[in-house]
Amino acid sequence: MKAKFLFVNLFFIIAGIVNFSSCTATSDPTFGTLTITVYNSITDEIIQGEQVFLASSLSNLKQGIYLKNAWTNEKGMVFFGELAPGYYFFDAENWEDYGASNIYAGVDYNVHLYVNSTAQINK
Repeated sequence: MKAKFLFVNLFFIIAGIVNFSSCTATSDPTFGTLTITVYNSITDEIIQGEQVFLASSLSNLKQGIYLKNAWTNEKGMVFFGELAPGYYFFDAENWEDYGASNIYAGVDYNVHLYVNSTAQINK
């Protein structure tokens, strides 16, 4: 019985490490931050100089109602700081693909956006 209990606890500890390995505590406990790295899923290369849009809902994202926007740097990364807790949706200017993340106060999130469908029209 103790071995089974130990195994179950070990499983949850490892699962927690895997799930939260891309999150760190932020210096401001009121807000969270989001860093997005944009990749071309076909070539697996980062995409530099791509405009990334952030919206409060999928509907707003599709309608072009954005909270913030920024361009990826030489590492394909874009940073959105001081985000109130909640869900955020994001996409890249020249691609149809999008992602979402739930932001919690006091946590920095790092996510990857893999794109592969080019947009018919620029956003």
